[in-house]
Amino acid sequence: MGDEIAFRALFYSELPWLTAFLNNLTRSVDDTHEIVQETFIRIWISRDKLPDLLEPRAWITRVATNECFTYFNKQARFRKTITLTEQYTFIASHGAEDRLQARETQRLIGEAVNNLPRQRKKIYQLSRENGLKIQEIADQLHCSPSYVKNALSSSLHFIRGYLIRAGKIIPLLLLILPIY
Repeated sequence: MGDEIAFRALFYSELPWLTAFLNNLTRSVDDTHEIVQETFIRIWISRDKLPDLLEPRAWITRVATNECFTYFNKQARFRKTITLTEQYTFIASHGAEDRLQARETQRLIGEAVNNLPRQRKKIYQLSRENGLKIQEIADQLHCSPSYVKNALSSSLHFIRGYLIRAGKIIPLLLLILPIY
């Protein structure tokens, strides 16, 4: 109980400057809130270190900065994840043979989506078919935005692998390796 009271006091004393510090880095209130939450989770997990610290604010700053970099890296990976349906919509607008290929690919994507675990399938459908944003999905499913991002990223990775195994996508490595 004493840990929780002390942690609550630490949280409320450090929250204002930490929020301002992270907001200067992210320039986004939503991103700042996400990183603050992750930072305090990390601090809570490592709370046994706090009594021995000579400069607790410096340590908190380092934890927050590391969480910020982790968040930015996840965001960058997520942005690089291009929806497969968008790629094949472009192809579908070019010729009958291309439309046939696109239909086949859409069918395979549908099969892959049907093979996803129930929660990932729901998240994928809400994002790609219903056009909901990550925060909207998180609110609707009562989970964190980071969970939604991770589930969506995993779903896209699975679908991409499914298409590679079906021969619809050639792995980049095969394009680079010489054929003998």
